[in-house]
Amino acid sequence: MLREKIVMMNQREYIEYVRKFAEAHGKHIWLGGSFLRGNPTAFSDVDISVLLDKDSLCTFIYGYGEPVYLSYTTNPEGIIIVIYDDGVAVDLEVIDSVEVADDYFFHMERIKDRAYCRNSSVCRKVCQRIDLPYQTARLFHRSLIKYLGGKKELGVSVANEIAAFLKCGFEVAQNDYKNGITRLIDLYNDKYPLDEKYRNLCIGLIREV
Repeated sequence: MLREKIVMMNQREYIEYVRKFAEAHGKHIWLGGSFLRGNPTAFSDVDISVLLDKDSLCTFIYGYGEPVYLSYTTNPEGIIIVIYDDGVAVDLEVIDSVEVADDYFFHMERIKDRAYCRNSSVCRKVCQRIDLPYQTARLFHRSLIKYLGGKKELGVSVANEIAAFLKCGFEVAQNDYKNGITRLIDLYNDKYPLDEKYRNLCIGLIREV
């Protein structure tokens, strides 16, 4: 319970960082997902949409801290995945253009209600790694936060995507998830050494299972 309170505090602090950045730099940023709806958990991603160019985007991402994982999605394109070592995970949708009719910069409203398009090219410039092993590494964190957030079947399913990639000869079972995900992260790390801080973050989450 104490850890959940700490993580929630980190998420709230991150959102405050986002608000201050938007207002200080005059950049439009929208909050979305469970934090906009008011029903987040300690394991929820922070969903935001940003209207930023490459330089401003880098300043924004690294202004909060050095990510332990940074990549972008290919399906759909235009979303950067940022994970920090304090447990904050961000789904960062990069906007190329959007209709804005007010003078506010931090928006507490659904961006999907506006006409806009994503900027996939700037994602590729900011995130250098797109190789399959690195993309697969993200699934450890995704599996764990889904499982710990109460979506156990989804967490197990994501873990088994890693098992399939590794061709390890076993599948993770829901009734033995902790042992299964531990075996997977050890096998993966032996073949594709993980960033130490990212690995430590995932191991810390495994202890919560």
